[in-house]
Amino acid sequence: MIHRIVARAAALLLLVGMLAACSAQKDNLVVVLPAADGHIGGVVVQDRHDKTTTVLDKPYAAAGGGAGAADVKAVQVAQGEIDGIFHAALEARPQPPQSFTLYFLSDSDTLTPPSKTAFEEVFGEIKRRRAAEIVVTGHTDSYSSTSYNDSLSLQRAEAVRKLLIARGLPPDSVSAVGRGKRELLIPTPDETREPRNRRVVITVR
Repeated sequence: MIHRIVARAAALLLLVGMLAACSAQKDNLVVVLPAADGHIGGVVVQDRHDKTTTVLDKPYAAAGGGAGAADVKAVQVAQGEIDGIFHAALEARPQPPQSFTLYFLSDSDTLTPPSKTAFEEVFGEIKRRRAAEIVVTGHTDSYSSTSYNDSLSLQRAEAVRKLLIARGLPPDSVSAVGRGKRELLIPTPDETREPRNRRVVITVR
């Protein structure tokens, strides 16, 4: 079997042991897949027997050995084979976090009309996950004092949290935090009203 895998850079890796559907050389298999943004990382796979290494740093580069074998060899895996070979592993991968931004009317915790519509998209993403964890982070623009904006940002986050709970989400799966005017989406001087900064960011994991 493959004895050691040393990560060199971020990469999407799939490791399968004793796949009956594969050839003997692919019974133990490591494949480098492109990330969603196209980024390619890499790994070094070390042979347990003679300590030689195989560098995998190209899309769909692969290394493997037969069941119980100590040696590791580069093998060919076509892009079209990935779903068939790794179907179970791909299905078991956790979904990456998704973030959604909703906006508010000035000096209030009332969503803008477009954001009320966008809220349905957020809830749709949550329903696609088996056990979602949600963090709602409230923000304000730079108008008014720090203490006022801290309170308002948390109020906005709590308002959205209540909307999510009202739709049936367990209260302990949704947390709310306020960041005030500390993390402006659009940099502005103090005392500036900026609609794009009056927002919450909902992160769904």
